Amino acid sequence: MIYNQGPEGIRQVLYLTSLLLVVGYQTINVFVPNADMIVSTRILAAGIYSTVVYAYARDAWEAVRKPEPDKSDYLILGIWLSFVSHLAQTTYAIIYRLADAPKWLLNAEVVPFIVGVSMVAAILHVAATGGIKEGVPRRSRVALGLGVGCAVIMVGAIIATRPDVAPVIERARPWIGDWFKTGSLGGPPPA
Repeated sequence: MIYNQGPEGIRQVLYLTSLLLVVGYQTINVFVPNADMIVSTRILAAGIYSTVVYAYARDAWEAVRKPEPDKSDYLILGIWLSFVSHLAQTTYAIIYRLADAPKWLLNAEVVPFIVGVSMVAAILHVAATGGIKEGVPRRSRVALGLGVGCAVIMVGAIIATRPDVAPVIERARPWIGDWFKTGSLGGPPPA
């Protein structure tokens, strides 16, 4: 069913996967504490990311070794590096949670390198102008320049002002916190 060709196939994958994830997560989340659900979700994501890393590994390696790579090779390598970074960030987040969120681990020097891999992947995606169907992705050098320029300005502004966003985040807590107050149905949540 989900391997149908054409637009029906894409929509079926999107709808079925989204439906299974939302219904499955919400059904289990009613009974399981959020901390456990988040770790479980990240472990599931790591498994899926690992599959993508494996599926694209040979093609990514071939793209790097080609004497004259074509534009699709940029996209293949960008996809692979993007999911390597997703996998690394997800694994790091799992370790961080399981280690009871030590502040030193949050500020460890390895984090910028993991994030840097996803930036390299993004640049590869933008550099592949016309790699698919002669027009995808569209010419994006100006957008890339604007995006990087705005990011540099934001970095400067945030470092210079060090805004305290804690009050805003605290006000958002009812909207993004533990919706089900896990444990209220059958007593206190497990320790």
